[in-house]
This record gives sequence, C-alpha cells and structure tokens, in this order.
Amino acid sequence: MKDVDEWKWKVDKDEMTCSNEEYNVMIKMQKDGEIIRGKIHDMPIELFGEISELKNGEKIIEKMVANAEKVYYRI
Repeated sequence: MKDVDEWKWKVDKDEMTCSNEEYNVMIKMQKDGEIIRGKIHDMPIELFGEISELKNGEKIIEKMVANAEKVYYRI
C-alpha cells in the first residue's frame, strides 16, 4: 500500500464524495453545521484489515479522511 499522502482523489461535488479508484475507497462528505467533514463510506475489508494491523493504523485512517477533505475543499 502506498503512503496515503500519495493517494489520488477524485471529487464528485454533486454526490459530495472523494474516491480513490486504486484502493476502492470512498469518503462521503457530510455537513456538520458550517463545516463539511469526511467519513469513510466504502473501503474493502482487506484494506481495512491491512491498515488495522499496523501499530499506527488509526492515524492512517484519520490521515486518509483528512487528505480527502483537503482535496474536496480545494475544488
């Protein structure tokens, strides 16, 4: 698995999603008051398992969502 900072995200403003086609991950953006936050909408169980086995797995998931949010905000 590539470093999540190198992942390419495809933004769909109409659906409010960011997706990474290489790893089949989709982050759904949701309004939380005035802020838009990302939440994992879809991720292969194999990838989730691989990340959770890492000692910093939770931080990798958080970083993945944060990176998708950054890309979404730029567009």
